[in-house]
This record gives sequence, structure tokens and C-alpha cells, in this order.
Amino acid sequence: MQVGIVRRIDELGRIVIPKEMRKTMRLEVGDEMEIMSDGDTICLKRFCSVQSVLPMVKSIAKSLCEATECDVLFVDTNRVVLSEGKSKKKFSNAHLCEKFSSIVRKRQVAILHGDQLKSLLDGIDLECCYLVLEPILANGDLVGAIALLLEGLPSDVSRAYLHFCANLIESAMC
Repeated sequence: MQVGIVRRIDELGRIVIPKEMRKTMRLEVGDEMEIMSDGDTICLKRFCSVQSVLPMVKSIAKSLCEATECDVLFVDTNRVVLSEGKSKKKFSNAHLCEKFSSIVRKRQVAILHGDQLKSLLDGIDLECCYLVLEPILANGDLVGAIALLLEGLPSDVSRAYLHFCANLIESAMC
């Protein structure tokens, strides 16, 4: 859907993205945007810094899935970037609900269970008992998070694997 709104460029070359568009697209202060041009057209697109290391992230997620026998999600602040496990097609490119997005933006390890698992992804119910989330930071910037979907209580071993995988991704991005 295309929406046309006219804005002026200020003396510093800035254009304000209208509040309605920022809200609809879930753009937050600090989000990175990729700017592209084609002739007389300028296009803004949310930047996903993980694209450069995506093959490695996929390999890590697959290994984590095999080691823990759990579904693994790698998310940015808006969507599932990749998933591994028996339900990987179900989660592929799913959009995060505002509740899940705000949990990721807190940059903290989180363990969710029970009612906390409801309405995390748009139109998709999580069929697990626990979700363990480990943030991924690169040079101090939030890239996203990696999550394990568990049927039982998270063990120290599965949490250690998750933490190790998050650290591997972080080191590859720095």
C-alpha cells in the first residue's frame, strides 16, 4: 500500500517520517534505516545488520537446535529473521507483537512461560512451555535476540548453549 505525504527537507537535509507511518511500521528511535536511490526515487528500508552473517547465524541456530532438541528463533526487534527446528516454516518471517518487541528491546535475558507466551507473534501461537531469550549486541547496539522454545523447564546446560551461541554471533558481528 502506498501512501503519499509531502514533507520539506530542512537545512540539514532531514525529512521527518510522519508519526502515523512510524507507528504503523513500528519504527523506534535508534532504528537503523537503509537509504537507496533509483533515478529520482529515494527508498527507505529498515536495516538488518545480521544479513552479512546470516549463513553463520543459520549454522549456529541449526547446531543449537540439534544440541537442545528445541525450536530456535533468531529475531530482530520486529520479526523472526530465521528459525530452526520442527516448526521452522511456521515461524519463518513472523512479525513480533509489540509485547515481544519490547521484551527484546530491554536487552536482557528473559525466561517466559504460561500466559507470558500468549500473543508474542502475530497470528501464531507458541506451542511450548518456556521461551528463553538471550539478547545479541554488536558494538553496544541491539541486533536482536536468539530464543529457545522448550517443552520443559530450561536446564543450565540449554541456557549455557544459548548464551554461548549468542556470544558467537556477537563476536562475528564486531
